[in-house]
Amino acid sequence: MDDLNRALDVADMALDATPQDHPDRAGRLNNLGNLLGRRFKRTGSIAALNRAVDVADMAVDAIPQDHPDQAGLLNKLGNRLGSRFERTGSMDDFNRAVDVADMAVDATSQDHPNQAGLLNNLGNRLRGRFERTGLMDDLNRAVDVADMAINATPQDQPDRAAVLGNLGNLLGKRFERTGSMDDLNRAVDVSDMALDAIP
Repeated sequence: MDDLNRALDVADMALDATPQDHPDRAGRLNNLGNLLGRRFKRTGSIAALNRAVDVADMAVDAIPQDHPDQAGLLNKLGNRLGSRFERTGSMDDFNRAVDVADMAVDATSQDHPNQAGLLNNLGNRLRGRFERTGLMDDLNRAVDVADMAINATPQDQPDRAAVLGNLGNLLGKRFERTGSMDDLNRAVDVSDMALDAIP
């Protein structure tokens, strides 16, 4: 813990020494946010998590919209908001996490290597919100996004089985709600594909 505290002090000093308009400011904010995230995981400190969210927000604001790291910073902000939702139950945080995950997807091209992971993350957030609110729009969109994630995942990628499994689960949930046999049949097919894709 002493090493983490020292690293946080150094990251704070580096940030204090970085002008607002400096091109490295977003990266330094990101480093500080990562360290605060570690402190939260180790100690459960809500103060550390709140500051990690604030710092992640500042990192997103500090980076140009067309910067290649924008999607990654948005993804981290969404993850921090998701962690705070899990801790506090704040639907405002959860709704914002969904919005930020959506922005992260929009910030990447369709052929970007992280596109599949960002789509999968958005689908998981939409599924989580559906489970809390029961809104079918979220479930339908989660299915669509999971389909897109599969299309963006190369056949030989180790994560493909998990992405297929997510789609199978979503289709199963939609079948439970609507009774659609098409969803049930597709859920079975996709789940079989997921088993076949396990390395």
